[in-house]
Amino acid sequence: MNEVLQRLLRSILHRLGPASGRHWRRRAVDLVIGSDREIGRKSALRGLGGSTQERRVGITPRHVTELRELFGRLEVRLNVLVVENAGARAGFADADFVHAGAEIVTPEELAFHDGPPDVVHALKEPSTYEADLPGPFLRIGALHSGDFHEDSGFARLLKKGNVTVFDGSNIGAAAAFRMPIRGRMSVFAGEIAAEWVLEHLAARELSGAVVVAGGGYAGKACAKKLLQGAGVTRVTICENGEDPARIDAVAREFTGESRVRVVGIRGIDDAALRTELTGAVGVVFAVAAPKGRAPRIVTLENLRGLHDAATVVDISIDERGAILDPRADADWHSDKLIDWFGRELLPRRYQAIANMPRAYPHKASLAHGDAIVPYIAALLYLCAREGGAAAATAFLGSMAVNPRGDDPLRVAEPDLLPALLQDLRNGMAVFPVDGRLQLAESIPAVDRDHIAAMLTRAPRSADSR
Repeated sequence: MNEVLQRLLRSILHRLGPASGRHWRRRAVDLVIGSDREIGRKSALRGLGGSTQERRVGITPRHVTELRELFGRLEVRLNVLVVENAGARAGFADADFVHAGAEIVTPEELAFHDGPPDVVHALKEPSTYEADLPGPFLRIGALHSGDFHEDSGFARLLKKGNVTVFDGSNIGAAAAFRMPIRGRMSVFAGEIAAEWVLEHLAARELSGAVVVAGGGYAGKACAKKLLQGAGVTRVTICENGEDPARIDAVAREFTGESRVRVVGIRGIDDAALRTELTGAVGVVFAVAAPKGRAPRIVTLENLRGLHDAATVVDISIDERGAILDPRADADWHSDKLIDWFGRELLPRRYQAIANMPRAYPHKASLAHGDAIVPYIAALLYLCAREGGAAAATAFLGSMAVNPRGDDPLRVAEPDLLPALLQDLRNGMAVFPVDGRLQLAESIPAVDRDHIAAMLTRAPRSADSR
């Protein structure tokens, strides 16, 4: 087991006490690992971009082995079902999952599972087949906010009415700028962006200053990786000038590093940003806004002040990018924007991929699994202790949301389990209460309105199980 799961095991045992006094309402729990292969394909069919089909898997065979070891130590049987070929495109064969102790099933077979599973996990938003699973169950994975469609897997799942959905992107403590699962993928994207810049500089035999716009998970990870490159003489991190405390926090992380400076910027084409861009050999856009498109912070024209052989790496293209060009339609999807800026920024090199970690599915799956497995383990433990998904939902629902909750990686060992459960409570996006679905504030208002209207027209289906 990895270190976090070992600490979680000890935290659980500390709370359970001696083996003779332990009381489980369930001595066996079921985990379903889903496939995300339809994600991206349906967006492309709707003309929304996202033409790259999802290739990652939520957790890997190594993580299955670790989970089974943890629950074996707790004397609880963990049954793991993996949808066939879920990890194939990421380099994890069905045989690898079987070797780890899992059973391979087809999506059609899941509908006839002997009773509801306790936890269902997939990396991205629900796929349509998930609604055919008998409920109730806990579903944990990322949700795609701001783009709700009634033909989506998420919509079908909501119509069941007896499923609790945890949004992996909001598990954590938002007010403390701590979103461990989303953050781990952002760190991964930032490191990839830095590698692209360093490879570009080496190929062009360039050296000079690089600007990183955004001091979040991705921006800081990018800056740290850039400092490992011989061709980078200075890294300037541009952070929101309206938040001095955040600027100070980013600066403290680079204390003692003479090649890094942190500056505050406001609005579009801030004078400080323009100054830093002039003559720079690279710029990485890693800005984001909660529940919406990325803030546009620079016009295309002002990027022409970069070195003629510079590279522009746009992590923010996931939320339609940070570059403003009046000629680019505000409704263009990311694929079209990538083509546009690639042409308009010549001779400079523009590099962007929608959902950057998706391009590196093997490494990204391992990184994602490391981040989410402690939360999956906590949910499975809660199902065993409380007696199933419905009881686990009631327990978590009784907790108050705490957007400044303690960091599970920093608390004392006995407090690790409560910290994980608090993070999970903060990430509950949809859950049933007295037969009605409650929608969390973390779901964008436009989606909440759409969901509420859909549920009014189509109340819970009679065959929801």
